[in-house]
Amino acid sequence: MRDIFKNYTAVLRDFSPNARRFLLLTFLMSFAQSVFSLVFNLYILDLGYTRDFLGILGAIPSLTVAALAIPLAVFCAAFPARRTLIASLLLSFASMAGMAFFPGRSMLMLFAFVGGAAAALFAITAMPLMARSSSEKERQHLFSFQFAASMTAGFAGSLASGWLSAIWAVSLFSGHEGAGAYRVTLLAACALLLAAVVPALKIKEPAAPADRSGSAAFSALALGPALLVLAPQLIISFGAGMIMPYLNIFFKSGFDLGIGSLGFFMSLMPLAMAAGGLIGPWLVTRVGRVRAMIMFQSLSIPFLATMGFSGFLLPTVLAAFARTMLMNASWPVYSVFMLGHFPPAQHQAASALYTAGWNLSNALAARLSGRLQMDFGFTLPFLITITCYSAATLLLSRKFLKEDSKKAVTPTAIKEEIE
Repeated sequence: MRDIFKNYTAVLRDFSPNARRFLLLTFLMSFAQSVFSLVFNLYILDLGYTRDFLGILGAIPSLTVAALAIPLAVFCAAFPARRTLIASLLLSFASMAGMAFFPGRSMLMLFAFVGGAAAALFAITAMPLMARSSSEKERQHLFSFQFAASMTAGFAGSLASGWLSAIWAVSLFSGHEGAGAYRVTLLAACALLLAAVVPALKIKEPAAPADRSGSAAFSALALGPALLVLAPQLIISFGAGMIMPYLNIFFKSGFDLGIGSLGFFMSLMPLAMAAGGLIGPWLVTRVGRVRAMIMFQSLSIPFLATMGFSGFLLPTVLAAFARTMLMNASWPVYSVFMLGHFPPAQHQAASALYTAGWNLSNALAARLSGRLQMDFGFTLPFLITITCYSAATLLLSRKFLKEDSKKAVTPTAIKEEIE
């Protein structure tokens, strides 16, 4: 593990200025969004809205990303990354500030849509920018470091959000943890997000060639094989949408946690994601890419069941950490697996199609889960998630396991595929 961190430290010094600026932007943006997201669901419920409406709010950004990812990938192909990144940050600020200042039902839905548009712009910009800001030798390190920076910021943001909300409750609202304290935290997150504009403005990245057609790659995709490759993750996305957007509510309502304790427990989840991102490549070199995904997903299922049905805080927290680590260990492995089924010219199109499909599936599940929680609590959503994880693992086993026997997966082979 020490060698891994020493390697990243050495590579970081060799990153281009653009790459380092994007890493800083990612950290600042993820930190602010984590501060916001920890208390947002609690804020909405404390305003008097139902979990059904919370499900609607949770679905709108994902549905917006699903609807806009492909059109924006086509439209923004010739624009400089700096322009789309700044637009994304400003739209995200407008969304967060709007939901803090205007708590009416229709306005919340409007600003949730704006937030989805911001996320779509960032999603179609980040990967191409990182690819153009790195050499083939350092590209995988940059992608991994960006993921780790985002998760570390999520850890810090969740901690800060819990502490800030507790401070506001004591100093401004006579110790009451409610919508007023949560709103001040939401506004603090808006101010923090503006700091990310500074590194975005310093990114010096030229526009893509004007004659490059953003629609050509999409027209060349073979839809049937593409959907088969995407299907395992889309099934997982549906299962994750049942539980993950409501994890803060699950912990707070199930164990009557204070906001400070909730912030601490939720901050463990990004750390689990970062740990998973580090162990994924290690297992791939030993058992193969598809077997690694099957192992990670299979092992996560009993932890998911423990998390949903143990009824005790410590086992639930430990199980949530393990589930998060294992499922996120498979995410970067799947990314390489997915891109390996498309020629390089179609990578952007495949990524946009994956982004749209993931968010659509996740949004539908989040919307359904909000309704189911009103009638069944978290019992049925957890059962659906377990079923989805099992089905995705079975699909990988039946359709793709033979790929691991075609050639050994070595560090050299992985590097060649990425490059």
